[in-house]
Amino acid sequence: MYALRRKRARLAGEIENAERAIEPLRERLATMDGAIRIFEPDCNPEMIPSVRPLLRGLFFGYRELSRLTLDVLREAGKPIALAGIVEWVIATKGLDANARLRRHIGGCARANLMRMERRGIVRRILDEPETWWELTGRWP
Repeated sequence: MYALRRKRARLAGEIENAERAIEPLRERLATMDGAIRIFEPDCNPEMIPSVRPLLRGLFFGYRELSRLTLDVLREAGKPIALAGIVEWVIATKGLDANARLRRHIGGCARANLMRMERRGIVRRILDEPETWWELTGRWP
């Protein structure tokens, strides 16, 4: 019973924190609604549909991972393993390399390489025991 009470108390605390974080956003939204009403008195701002925010990565800017991946493949001049790409990217960015970060960047890099493979920019050379990648002749 104690564990359930403690779990509920933590959950209630998380909800309170989330509500405190939402309050400034609600105030900004009300300010925007007021500005819209000044310029368009007939407009009902609540009828404007919301847009889902873009989820950006924590470590890379827009297309930065793609550029870094292409850079390492160009610099290597030969097929390179995904682990090698990940290590090069971590070193280039100067990130603190732990196992969790390596897995995260490895997953992002793998997804990025798959997208580039569909566009014909890179190709997979070997799948077992580790995937190796190389540039094709078609790269930006």
